[in-house]
Amino acid sequence: MILKIESIEIYGYGKWVDHKIENITNLQLFYGENEAGKTTIMSFIHSILFGFPSKISSELRYEPKSSSQYGGRLFLTGTQYGDVQIERVRGKANGNVTITFASGETGGEDFLEKILSGLDKATYQALFSFNLTGLQKVQQLNREKLNRYFLSVGTIGNEQLLKVADKFQVEASKLFKPNGRVTIINKKMAEVEAKRKQMKLAKEKNSQYMNWLLEKDNLEKELISFKEQQTHYEDKLVKLNQLENNWVLFSEMQDIQQQIKKEHSVELPKDGLYQLNHYNQEINQLKLTINQQQEKLNYLNNKTEETRSLKIFIEHRDKITQLMDQLDDIQATLQEVGFIKETLSETEYQFLREKQQLGLQELQDIPAVITVESRNKLNELHDKQNQINLCEKQLIERIAFLNFQQESLGDQLDKLEKRLWNNQTYQEVNDQLEKSNFNQFADTKVAKKRINSFSKKNLVSLIGGLLLSALGQYLSNEIGLLLIVIGLGSAFYSIWSMIKKRKIVSKKEEIKEYPYSFEEYIQQTEIRKQWREKLAEIDQVILELNEKQSQSEKANSQKSIIEQEFQLLKREYGYPLHYLIKELVEKVDIFEGIREKANSIQEKQKQLRKKEERVAMWKEEISYLEPVIFVDWTNHEQLIEGIKHFFKEVTADEEKIKNLAKQQKAVHQYIEQFIMQQKEFEQKRIHLLHSIKVKTEEEFRKKYVLSEELTIKIARLNLLEQQVGEYSELLETYRDKAALLESIQGIKIKFKHLKEAIESTLNKKIKIEVALKNLEVGGEYSELLQEYANLKSETQILVDEWTVYKIAAELIERTLTKARKDRFPATIRDTAYFFNTLTKGNYENVFLKDQTITVQRKDGTLFEAFELSQATAEQLYVALRFSFVKNANDLIQLPLLVDDGFVNFDRQRKKEMYQLLEQISEDVQVFYFTFDESVTDVFRKEQVEML
Repeated sequence: MILKIESIEIYGYGKWVDHKIENITNLQLFYGENEAGKTTIMSFIHSILFGFPSKISSELRYEPKSSSQYGGRLFLTGTQYGDVQIERVRGKANGNVTITFASGETGGEDFLEKILSGLDKATYQALFSFNLTGLQKVQQLNREKLNRYFLSVGTIGNEQLLKVADKFQVEASKLFKPNGRVTIINKKMAEVEAKRKQMKLAKEKNSQYMNWLLEKDNLEKELISFKEQQTHYEDKLVKLNQLENNWVLFSEMQDIQQQIKKEHSVELPKDGLYQLNHYNQEINQLKLTINQQQEKLNYLNNKTEETRSLKIFIEHRDKITQLMDQLDDIQATLQEVGFIKETLSETEYQFLREKQQLGLQELQDIPAVITVESRNKLNELHDKQNQINLCEKQLIERIAFLNFQQESLGDQLDKLEKRLWNNQTYQEVNDQLEKSNFNQFADTKVAKKRINSFSKKNLVSLIGGLLLSALGQYLSNEIGLLLIVIGLGSAFYSIWSMIKKRKIVSKKEEIKEYPYSFEEYIQQTEIRKQWREKLAEIDQVILELNEKQSQSEKANSQKSIIEQEFQLLKREYGYPLHYLIKELVEKVDIFEGIREKANSIQEKQKQLRKKEERVAMWKEEISYLEPVIFVDWTNHEQLIEGIKHFFKEVTADEEKIKNLAKQQKAVHQYIEQFIMQQKEFEQKRIHLLHSIKVKTEEEFRKKYVLSEELTIKIARLNLLEQQVGEYSELLETYRDKAALLESIQGIKIKFKHLKEAIESTLNKKIKIEVALKNLEVGGEYSELLQEYANLKSETQILVDEWTVYKIAAELIERTLTKARKDRFPATIRDTAYFFNTLTKGNYENVFLKDQTITVQRKDGTLFEAFELSQATAEQLYVALRFSFVKNANDLIQLPLLVDDGFVNFDRQRKKEMYQLLEQISEDVQVFYFTFDESVTDVFRKEQVEML
C-alpha cells in the first residue's frame, strides 16, 4: 500500500478559501488557466507538510486577503501509522501542526517528521517536486556542476552529510593533530610524558618493578602490533567481501572478453532462435511466477518478522502477564494518589487562605502558644491599657468641654467689648453726671418725651380735620357742611396747640443736653461689670485646660510603654504586629485551627510520598516497556491505556505470526515446484547452446548478427569496466572465485587467531599491571602516580571525544559510499530505461564514467549531458528524477508534484511522458499541474480536477 493524499481541505490560502478536493487518485491532474491557483495548491501541500514560509523568507506566504483563517489539512492513507490527518494553522514561526490518527489520538511535529521519513522542505522540492524552471536549470549548468547535480540526487543529499562529516573532522583537529603542539590533546600528552619521566625516576629504586615495566611496554607494543594487524585484516576482509558481491559483474566481463577473442562463425539450426525464444519465454514466465511467489514470501517474511514490541513481550512474558494481573491494583493506587493530591491542594489552599486571614505571610511560621506566665502578663497589660483608655476618655471629654467653654466665653467677651465704651468716654460721662442735678436732668428727659408725644397727636388731629373738611365739600349737603365745620375746627385747634408747645420746648432747650442718656450710662456700667466677670471665668478655664492636657500627655506616654511591652511579647511568640491586646486576651489560641491543618497537611504529604514511592517503584519495574510504549509516562492514565493497548497489540501480533507461518510453508512448496520446471527448460536451453558450441545466449545470438552484437558487447564491456574499475587490481589477483573465497576464509581464521592472541597478551598485561600496583607505595611516588593517573584519565577523556568525532566522520563517508554503490547502479539502469522510453528509442543507454553522466544514441554516438538539446536534457532530468523516486520507494514514500514541467515537449514526447507518469503512479502518487488543454483528452474524468 502506497502513501497517498486522499483529500485536501483549504481553510484559507492565497485565493482559496473554504475549498475542498476529494477522491484524489494515484495520478491526479489539476487543470486550469493561468492564475487559476495551480501553483497555490502546490505551495499549500508544501506548507502543510513542511510549515509555512517565514515572513523574512523569499517564498510567498499566500496569506488570504478575504479570510482571517490561514492553513488547512491533508488526509493521508498508507502511512506507517495508517490513516492520518495533518492539519496546520497560523501559529508560531511555521504554524501549529496537529496529527490526528484513526484512533482519535493526536500528535505533533515529531510524528510528522517520521511520516516524511526525515526529509526537509529543500530536499523534498529537489527530489519530489519540480517545475519547468527546475528542468531548465539543467541546460544552464556546466559539465562539472551538472554531473555533481545528478550525482547528489542519486545519493540522497550526500553533500549535506559530507558537510557534517567535515565539521566532525574540524572538531577533531581542534583536539589533536599528529604534529601539533598547541592543540588540547597534544598539550595533555606532553604533560603526561613529563609526569611519566618524573615517575620513572622514582621507580628506578625497584629493579623488579623496572623488569615488569619493561615487560609491560613490550606487551603494549605487541598489542599495538596485533591491533594494527587486526585493522589491516578488517579492511582487507571488507574489500574482499565487496569484491565477492561484485564477482558476477567481473565474471560477465571475463566472459565477454573471451567471447570477443574467440568469436567465430558456426552453422546454426534454422529454428534455433525460435527454440531459444520459446525456452526463454517459458523460463521468464516461470521466473516471473517465482518472483511473484518470492515477493509474496518476502511479504509474509516481513509480516512474520517480530516487531520490537513482540520481542520485548516474548522476552518478558511472565513479567508482563503478572503486570496485567496487577494493573487494577496499580490503577487504584494511581487514583488514590490523584485524590490525595487534590485533597492536599485544597487543604493547602484553605491553609494559606486562613493564614492570610489571620495576618500571616505565606512562608511565615505559625506563632507559638502563649505560656501561662506570658498570658498573665498580657492580661495585666490589658487591664492597665483599659484603665488608661478610660482615664484618657474622661480627659478628652473634659478637654473638649473646656475648649468649648473657652470658645463660648471668648465669643461673649467679644460681644461685650463691641458694646463697651472706651475708658475716656465712660470717665467723661461719669464726671458730667456728678456735676449736674440728677433730678432736673431726669425731668428734662421726661418732658422731651411728652412734647414729642403731643406733637404726634396734634399732627394726627390736623390731618383728620383736613380730611373731614374735604369729605364735607364732596357731599354738598347738611352733613357735608357739618363735617366741614368740625374738620376746620379740629385743624385750627391742632395748629394752635402745636404753636403753643413749640414755645414751651424752646424754653426748655435752654437747659444743656448730654450726648448719652442716664439709662445708657447705667447700662454701660452693668456691661463693664459683666466683662470683668467673664474675663475672670476664662482665666480659670485656661488654667484647668492646661492641667488636663498635661494629664493627657502623661496617659499617652504610659500607653506607649504598654504598647512597646506588647510588641516585644508579639515578637517573642511570632505574632503579627497588627494584632491588638484585646484580640489576644479574648481568644486563648487564635492559631489553633491552622496548626491542626498544618499537621493534617504533613500527614497527607507523608501518605502521598508513600504512594508515589510505590508508583515510582512500579514504573522502574516496567521500565523495559518504555522503548515500545510511546506515551507521556508522567501521565499515568495514558500509561495505563498504553500498557493495555500494548498487551492487546502484541497478543494479536503473536497470533497473526502463527497464521502467516502456515502460509509461508505453502508458498515454499509452490516455489520449489516452479524452480524444478525452470531448471528443466534451462537444461533444454543449455543443450541447445552446446549444440552450436556456445555457453551463453549472447554468444548464440552473436552468430546471427556478429557485427551488431560485437558493438553491443564492447559497450557492455565498457560499462562493466566502469562499475568494477576500483576492484580491477584485486580482480587480477583473484581470477578464480574459489581462490577468493579461500582467501576470505583464511583471513577469517587469521583474524580469529589474532583475536585470541590479543586476549592472551591483554591478560598478561593486566597481571603485570596488578603486580606493579602492589609495588607502587610510598609518599612521593604515590603522589606522582596519582597525578600521572589523573593526567592519563583526562587525556583519555579527550581522546575518547576525538575518537567519537573521527569515527562519526568515517561512518558518514563509508555509509555514503555504500549507499551510492547499493542504489546508484540501479538508479542509472532505470534512468537508461526511462530515457529510452521518453526518447522513443533514440537514446539506448546512460553511463557513469569518471563521475560523468554520458548517454548513448542508438547509432552508438556518446554525448555528455550538457551537450544535449534543451528538450532532451529535460527528458534526461525527468528520467533521473523518476528513477530516483522508484529506487528510493522502499525508504521514502511521498507524493510526486509536477508543475507544467513538460511544456517544451512535443506532442509525441508528451504522450510518452503521460504513459510514464501512469507507470510511475503504480508505486508513487503523482500530482500533475498544467494549463495544457490537450491533456484532458489523455486522462480519465475522475483523474481531472478543474480549477
